[in-house]
Amino acid sequence: MATRFYSQKDRDFFDRVNNELVGDLTSNTDGVINQTAVLYQISRQETKTNMYGEAAGGKLYKPGVQIAALVTADDFDFNTDEFGPDMRQNASFAILRQSLIDADIRPELGDLVDWNLGHWEVNNMNENQLVGGQVDNNWSVVLSTFLVRRSNLQIERIRSN
Repeated sequence: MATRFYSQKDRDFFDRVNNELVGDLTSNTDGVINQTAVLYQISRQETKTNMYGEAAGGKLYKPGVQIAALVTADDFDFNTDEFGPDMRQNASFAILRQSLIDADIRPELGDLVDWNLGHWEVNNMNENQLVGGQVDNNWSVVLSTFLVRRSNLQIERIRSN
């Protein structure tokens, strides 16, 4: 949808500035911020489910895909109970929507993000950063995540783009 206040020239400008800041892994250009994470998607074909629709024997994941993201992590929170200390932390990963389209991936709830020696499960997604207030100019995807224990995971090697 062409508008008077948001042209293709403006879109190209936003793309160029964002790629310089965050980076674009599909064209192997590092950004100023240069934070990367690895996204693991659930393999729905290989994950067995029980009669309640829950993963029986653990979730299985596809090979990981490296993505550029802006990461915001909360402080650690420790909980100690009869089983010992448990570390908890939340983080959000803001990813350029176009880089997900270029890598041909679509994050979903339950996917994993590998970042900073930890694994984070996606429990919420937000896709409402609209440039110019237009729904066809959706700019980013923000994944809200929580830290999970590595012992609960079955992860394969990273897939190169």
